[in-house]
Amino acid sequence: MERITGLRITAAASPEQIRVSGELSRKIMERLIKQYSFTYNQILYPYADALSLSGAEGTESTRIFGTHMLLRNVAPEEIKDVMQQCFTEEKSQIQPIDSEIVTFSLTEGAVSSTEIAGFLSEEKAIDLMWVGDFSKMLSGWLPHWRIRECARVYASFSEMSYRRAKGEIVGLYGGRLILTDRCDCREALSEIFTQKTGVG
Repeated sequence: MERITGLRITAAASPEQIRVSGELSRKIMERLIKQYSFTYNQILYPYADALSLSGAEGTESTRIFGTHMLLRNVAPEEIKDVMQQCFTEEKSQIQPIDSEIVTFSLTEGAVSSTEIAGFLSEEKAIDLMWVGDFSKMLSGWLPHWRIRECARVYASFSEMSYRRAKGEIVGLYGGRLILTDRCDCREALSEIFTQKTGVG
């Protein structure tokens, strides 16, 4: 039976906490693959592949994760098990440590883009410098492959932004790419987002 599940890691809306949440997300995805025979195609958002999950030096531009994930056909028990392992290792770095697992209702195997947008919405992100709202790329009813396809385009935008901003990228908070206060090219990154996605 088709299932799309959201995982939200609750952390303070600070650049450091978002950065740590992104690394924690990477570890969660990596462990799901190693321990539960999870495939890359089951990670819908943010886009992930072998390179981005490797954690290897030099892959920083592809390793842009954050506080929210969308997963396909994974049991909540497996998510909880892997989260518990990762939270235990990282608990001294994230305050507060909390999470929420959301199972979306599907119609003929598709999820409402409005429901996904609501899940990814983080009001606290308004107080941060950000660019590129992923939820604006989504419309109508979305099968799993369409979400991942959009996430792949968004990841390409994030990677290009990382290079253009010379690394002044914090990570993803909800569906938004968070920039450091030192980033001085927000307008240029907005243009890249429009070029890559067609969303103004």
